[in-house]
Amino acid sequence: MSTPFSPRIARLRLLAVLLAACAGLPAWAANPAGPAGPAAPGTPAPTDATKPAARPKPVRNPAFYTTDVTVQSENEKRGALIRALGQVVVRLTGNPQAAQNPVVRRAAGNAETLVLRSAFRQEQDTVNGVPVYKTILGVAFDPEAVDNVIGASGLKFWTNARPKPILWLAIDDGRGPRLVTGQQPNVVKPLAARGLERGMRFLLPAGNAAEMAAVPAIWRLDSSALQPLTARYSNDAELVGKVYRMGSGWAADWVLAQAGAEVARWSFADADPRRVIASGVDEGANAIAKRDSVGLDTGVAGMYAVEIGGIGSQGDYLRLMSYLQGLPVVRRVAPVEATPDMLRLNLDLGVGIKGFRSMVAGGSTLRAAADSGGGTARFELQ
Repeated sequence: MSTPFSPRIARLRLLAVLLAACAGLPAWAANPAGPAGPAAPGTPAPTDATKPAARPKPVRNPAFYTTDVTVQSENEKRGALIRALGQVVVRLTGNPQAAQNPVVRRAAGNAETLVLRSAFRQEQDTVNGVPVYKTILGVAFDPEAVDNVIGASGLKFWTNARPKPILWLAIDDGRGPRLVTGQQPNVVKPLAARGLERGMRFLLPAGNAAEMAAVPAIWRLDSSALQPLTARYSNDAELVGKVYRMGSGWAADWVLAQAGAEVARWSFADADPRRVIASGVDEGANAIAKRDSVGLDTGVAGMYAVEIGGIGSQGDYLRLMSYLQGLPVVRRVAPVEATPDMLRLNLDLGVGIKGFRSMVAGGSTLRAAADSGGGTARFELQ
């Protein structure tokens, strides 16, 4: 026969469990304000108030935190969210390998906790004249949470202040090179789609007589000769490319320039002309991101003391620990002291306490409470 639940008994059991755990903690865990790892006596804990002056926060584009993922069925939602987070982080950092970062991979395991909203929809496409229906998952991530993941990962942030190059593209399908203009957007649809994935937009020229006469310069990849035409669009960035047949397939040569300086030059070949046209994005995006990316100000990483109330049972404690250990910005959790009303922890964070607050604010497990004396952050388990 079961006995009625007693909060007092539960708290005593929890206290015993935590004290037993604390008995085996390393020396640094006994000092809630101590820094992670060995430190000289008197070394202060890292705090957001003592961090060095940071560069201005990069400009954020809310659209960069949303993406679409094609799925076979709605049962694939978890895997689709993982892929969606990877796409967003790559777009925000400009690093094509960003999704493989250990912190990002850890965050991907709980990607649903970073989502503001998501919804499935059906879209129709045409393949060889036959209508094909696709299931799309549209996802919008919490910008603060994703920025904290990026900050904790050590990756840099590619700010929204990105160039929008004029695309000077000539294509020779065997009948001589011709300029692709704004009247032919479908020709460069693969490049535009890949550009959206990487967070870059490209503008097409109008195709006036002077621009048509510039095709030989485009074919020579002479970006300097095209600068006066680019300047007419109040722009200083240009992507110059030529696409042509090579053997049984296609090839392309590209030059990306800005303000009169060459940023990147590359070539690509493939049997599929769509892939060849789309190849005008990645190498240029990589080069610009490497040049323009900056570090995010998410606070000073280190050991922080926190107090958490509202823990009335061992089940509450286990739920809290599971939640904290699943947060990508939390590197280690160390219980320090337990009382019937409060649990004190040391959290080894990859961000500052401000970044930790913004991340937990997006969930439903912890809510911020008024801080106690000494600057210790306080939270309540919900």
